[in-house]
Amino acid sequence: MLPNLRTATTAAIAALALAATAAAPVQAGQRERDFLKGVAATVIVGTVLKNMAAPRAQAQQPRYQAQQPQYYAPPAPREPVYFSPPPVAQHGLSTSAASQAFKSYSPTERRAIQRQLARQGYYSGAIDGVFGPATFRAVTAYAADRGLNARIDSASGAYTVYDSLIY
Repeated sequence: MLPNLRTATTAAIAALALAATAAAPVQAGQRERDFLKGVAATVIVGTVLKNMAAPRAQAQQPRYQAQQPQYYAPPAPREPVYFSPPPVAQHGLSTSAASQAFKSYSPTERRAIQRQLARQGYYSGAIDGVFGPATFRAVTAYAADRGLNARIDSASGAYTVYDSLIY
């Protein structure tokens, strides 16, 4: 916009100088008119020279400074921290003395134990030879009815209970 303003100013001054020359009084002589023409020419030449001497860098600069967009960058992800669970105490059904003793029998003997428990009404699960919760409940109930409940907690006591069912 600045170069356009300068050009418009120069053109306005030139127009005024020419109009002033044309509007010079008619009774003024040729010398006065020549003087006014010289003044107008001097003003015009001075303005043109001034515009040419102005630094061109200002005319080439943008009128406004565009701001660069700023984006939010989330923090870098941290390395995952893995925790191993604490060791679990092995007090489950599969590690009990009754389970270990039951698994030491052959598959045929294990099914025979389950069949005998089912005949006596303690077991109602599948006769599959697997020591699961139903087999454990049946053995525990059978041992309690026979007064052998305390013995089922040890391997030798469990063997006693199972042997009584097989033989």
